[in-house]
Amino acid sequence: MRLAAVLIALATLGLADPATAAAGVGLQATRAEVGWVSLRVTGPAGATVTITETAPAGAQPVATVALPATGTVALAHAAPWRCDRRVRRFVATVVGSGGAAATVATPSCRGRLALGRLPRRVRAGRVVVVRVIDRWRVGDVAGRACPPVPDRCADVRLAAGRRSATWRLRIARAGRLAVTLHGPAGDVVRRALLATPASGRLRVLATGDSMIQLVDTDLAARLHAAGPTRFRSDARIASGISKPFLFDWVALARRTARRMRPDVTVVFLGANDGYSFADAPCCGAAWVRAYARRARAMMVAYARGGAASVLWLLLPAPRSAAFRQVFVPVNRALRRAARGLREPVRLVDLGRTFTPGGRFRATMRWGGRTVAVRQADGVHLSAAGARIAASIVLARMRRDGLAGS
Repeated sequence: MRLAAVLIALATLGLADPATAAAGVGLQATRAEVGWVSLRVTGPAGATVTITETAPAGAQPVATVALPATGTVALAHAAPWRCDRRVRRFVATVVGSGGAAATVATPSCRGRLALGRLPRRVRAGRVVVVRVIDRWRVGDVAGRACPPVPDRCADVRLAAGRRSATWRLRIARAGRLAVTLHGPAGDVVRRALLATPASGRLRVLATGDSMIQLVDTDLAARLHAAGPTRFRSDARIASGISKPFLFDWVALARRTARRMRPDVTVVFLGANDGYSFADAPCCGAAWVRAYARRARAMMVAYARGGAASVLWLLLPAPRSAAFRQVFVPVNRALRRAARGLREPVRLVDLGRTFTPGGRFRATMRWGGRTVAVRQADGVHLSAAGARIAASIVLARMRRDGLAGS
């Protein structure tokens, strides 16, 4: 290790390897130009010098030069920098006259690849040409470019001698999105862009059981005030995911997503659940798994293959212990359903605001005053509570670039 450090230090100073230098032949290796190892060969005028690089697979030919009367030849682009081998050792030999060697250390590949400029705004459904740039300007390198849906990444390769390559990315959905480039050294580069709705107006669906009522009214008013919006409310009173005998939520989600094609779906559902799934009574592990499967199918349907966003509101703790026995496993199932999804699904935990620590409270401080946030049944949000919930949803949408200020 000490010898290698000495060799690197000597090479950085442009000195020959003292262990192999021979009288009459000299070799210096530097990295003065980005992307390239430069060599300077000295020796007797008229001598033919063969230069090789020492590599794990054996000596690799670099160049053969005839020394002019000055006895010096400079090779500006002797060898490109590499990601897989940073310490480079070169040997110059002259038949019958010995030889010399020089070692140089090139930079890490971290930060080598960059993303070109992206448009600040683009309409969903359009194609953006993403430029991947090699800062070393030598090519022969690959990166992995990822759209907002991470499992749809693509390998982008720059051929030797190429300084850049392009990647065509179709913007699938509206919102604040990120394009990610993974470099050859494990580094990550991100560029953000804002995608506006494909139709020019944000299409929002607010759906659920009676829990969504009042929240939807306030949210619609705020969104219409913020910008062009097509808003639809679809509250199915007394329904539940565990009540398919009354109403099939999975089928409705697929049908509504296909017909309305919302950019954002806000769901608040679960207060009427607690019914058995076949041989899985509420509310054990088997019931949670069954509920999660159905909720996940709904999330996937509303997300439309990554073309839309889903905001699913978790249930704040109720006053009644009987309701609590259902609300807790429902929230557990929703977290399980959203886990690992490639689709843009966000869980909005209203409990953090209304019932921190799982403790029910009928009133809370908001806007500098005490307000009643729950109805008399200890389950539903009051008008004031619905306004607070709508403001939480709207704030989340704004952070995601889905609503104006």
